[in-house]
Amino acid sequence: MGEPIGTPGVPLYTDARHYAKAGVPIVLYGAGPRTIEEANAHRADERLPLSDLYKATEVVALTLAELMGA
Repeated sequence: MGEPIGTPGVPLYTDARHYAKAGVPIVLYGAGPRTIEEANAHRADERLPLSDLYKATEVVALTLAELMGA
């Protein structure tokens, strides 16, 4: 999609920590703004631009297609 792929971290809470503690490899991927502040995360007016959702949907679909040998 014309953007470099990085591995930035965002401080947030997920149940993934429980799986990681049990030895399950974890990768979190999400759509939306790059910071909690930009997203207004965990607030009544939390936002996700539709263009970000469309891009994330494409990434997931292409990844699944590749993993399934399509």
